[in-house]
Amino acid sequence: MPVTTFKYMNKGIVELIFELKFTCQAKEESIREELRLSPSEYRGLLSISPGEIKSCMQMSNMMGLSKSRGSRVIDKLIDHGFLTEARGDEEDKRIYNVKLTLKGQNAIKRINAVMSECERAILKNVPADELQNFTKTLHKISEIITPA
Repeated sequence: MPVTTFKYMNKGIVELIFELKFTCQAKEESIREELRLSPSEYRGLLSISPGEIKSCMQMSNMMGLSKSRGSRVIDKLIDHGFLTEARGDEEDKRIYNVKLTLKGQNAIKRINAVMSECERAILKNVPADELQNFTKTLHKISEIITPA
């Protein structure tokens, strides 16, 4: 058994998950810093896809924030040029929708490129059968620890 395999065999599942999470968060933090986004703004940006129009309430829900906190995050994304207002509700002018600007679309492309780079590194170095079993196991663990 190679030394690296033995080293990881002595660690518990939760410890390995935390290490993986830490590594992923470091990549995420790097891209956030590159784009000059707060963690909430980053989540907000990821809650909308190119070509999609969403209400502030929808985005707030996807970010897991209250409507008022979500609105402040959305306002910052608008101020930074990542989002723009889209046509809202004609009957209720208080409701407004947003969509990605070209800058926002480019930021999403950059985020996706970093994620794809990580995925390619995994796929290149882990045999397909091991990866399939690992993915199934991760899904099972996620179901077990996710509150009902």
